Amino acid sequence: MATVKNLPLGMRAGKTFSQPSKPVVEDQKFLNSDPVGHNVYWPSISGNKKLAHNMGTWPQGQEKSFTFNDLGVAPLLCNVHPEMSAYVVVVPTPYFAITDKEGNFEIKDVPDGSYTLKTWSEAGKPATQTVSVAGGSATVNITVTR
Repeated sequence: MATVKNLPLGMRAGKTFSQPSKPVVEDQKFLNSDPVGHNVYWPSISGNKKLAHNMGTWPQGQEKSFTFNDLGVAPLLCNVHPEMSAYVVVVPTPYFAITDKEGNFEIKDVPDGSYTLKTWSEAGKPATQTVSVAGGSATVNITVTR
């Protein structure tokens, strides 16, 4: 089971960000690199079943794309292999990170200012913390509990 832990950095009041010009690619990257067929679907985004989508089943070497326009967490599943899973966390900011195995993370190029750091984890409770970035850096310790 794959777990993706994203740590999005909240926006300053009135600040919005445009969609990235280079899309994030998930392997299954929505590219089937395996010698067997896969099916990628999500039953909801943040519990909203109206946002469910099934990309169908496709063979090795074929690539499919999908643009997530709705904010939230999409649990990715495979109808062919029920043991496979992953998550896509769609956030309204370009400032986010995925933790390493020890829980460390770095969010680069954040402008100076005050932000709200928010966590997401498959098994943990969400946590938030105010962070002040000055001189292009800040050190943060945040605990995610079950």
